[in-house]
Amino acid sequence: MGKRVLISAFIAAILSVVIRSILRANGIHNFLSENSTGQALIYLVIYSLIFFVFKKKSER
Repeated sequence: MGKRVLISAFIAAILSVVIRSILRANGIHNFLSENSTGQALIYLVIYSLIFFVFKKKSER
């Protein structure tokens, strides 16, 4: 369980920074790309999705 959490957190951190950078590079300055709260929301959504995918795969 601990290894899945660590991997999910690492992947989510990288993807959230990449998504925020892409939004800002394309001139999209909204709540998600301007604010640290938006960055945290992006991180939490990506983290939960990745964690549930890992959890679903391990149940098989």
